[in-house]
Amino acid sequence: MKKCEDGFRSLRTKALVSRKLSHSVSVLFLAAALSGCGAGGEGGEPSDIQTTARGEDRLELVSSCTPLCSGSCTPVQLAQVSGLDKPILPVGNDVYFAGAITYEASYSYFGRVSRQGGSSVLLAQNLQRPPTLLSNGTSAYAVVPYPRNSGLGHLNEIKPDGSITPVPGVDGSRSVSITAVDATKLYALDLSNETVWSTPLTGGAWTQATGPIPNTAGRSVRADNTHLYIVADDVAKNESIVWKAPKQGLATPTRFITLPGSIVSLTMDDTDLYFADRTGGIYKASKSSGAVTRLASTATNLSITVDAERYYWFNGAALTATCKNGGGSQVLATVSAPPARIPEVIAVDAEGVYWRNSSQIWKVAK
Repeated sequence: MKKCEDGFRSLRTKALVSRKLSHSVSVLFLAAALSGCGAGGEGGEPSDIQTTARGEDRLELVSSCTPLCSGSCTPVQLAQVSGLDKPILPVGNDVYFAGAITYEASYSYFGRVSRQGGSSVLLAQNLQRPPTLLSNGTSAYAVVPYPRNSGLGHLNEIKPDGSITPVPGVDGSRSVSITAVDATKLYALDLSNETVWSTPLTGGAWTQATGPIPNTAGRSVRADNTHLYIVADDVAKNESIVWKAPKQGLATPTRFITLPGSIVSLTMDDTDLYFADRTGGIYKASKSSGAVTRLASTATNLSITVDAERYYWFNGAALTATCKNGGGSQVLATVSAPPARIPEVIAVDAEGVYWRNSSQIWKVAK
C-alpha cells in the first residue's frame, strides 16, 4: 500500500513500477490513475502554497468507494425554521439546530427535529444569542453565551437519548468566544488578543493554552489529539492563515498555511485538514507537512465536511460527495437556490448527510 503525495490512498501495480512498461498502459487507465492521485484540470496554485509533485513513474491504480444511497439519493426536508443561523448537528435520533430571527432583541432559539422528519421542537427561546453546537466525535455540546432563565447552562451536553444536561461549574466569561472541543476540554479563541484558552468539559476554570497571534483577526479554532489549529485573517494583506500550536506548554502558534482571500470553513480527519475559501476553492492540507492540494473549484463560498471515506461540499447548486481515494464524485442532491453564505452548513454521520438551505434542514440517507 502506498500513498500519493496528496494523501489519496491507492493500490500500486507492478505493471507501473517500470517506466518501460508504462507506455503499454491504455490511455484510459493512465487518465484514471492520474485522477486518483489528485491530478486534474486545476490551474497553478498561488506561489505561497506547497503543491504536490507527481513524476511519470508514480502512476497509481485506485478503486472507487461504494456509491451512497445505492447510487440514487432522494433528499428529504426535515424542518422549516425561520432565521436559521448556526451549523446543524445530528445527535442520537435527532438533528439539532440554533438560529436567530433578529439580533436586535432576544429572539435567538435552540431546537431539534427527528432524523425522520416531522414537527420540530424548540428547546429554548428568547435567548440573547444562539447556542454554538459542537462535537468531539463521541459527545456533543451546546455552548450558550447567555443562558438566562432558559434552564440551560453555559456548557450543555447533548446526549443520544435526547436529554440535555448543563455542565456545572463552567465559567461563562468566555462563552461568547469562538469555541471548539476535544475529548476532555472546551477551547475558546479570545478575539481581543487571539489567544486560545481551555476549560475541562467536566467544569472548572479557564487556563491559557497558547500565546497570541500577531496582526490577525481570528475566525475559527479546531482541536485534534495533539494540536490546535486557528484560522485567522490578515486583512491588510488580504490573506487567511492557519496557525498551528501544540495543546501543551503554552506555545506561540506557528504559521502553518497561508492562502489569499479568506478561509470560511475548516474541518479535519486523522491526517488532513479540509477547508473552503471565499473564492470557491476546496482544499486539503497535510497535518504533518502543511502541503496544500486544491481539490475542486466551486461557484459558491460554502461548507465542506468529511467522514472516513469522503469529503462533502457544495458545487454551485449541487451537494457533492467525493471519494478521498480519488475514486470519483457523486451528486447527492440539487438545491433550488444556493445555501446561505455562512460556513459549515453540512453535517455527516453514519446514517446520512445533512445540510441547511436558508431556513430549511435537509437530509440524504446514505
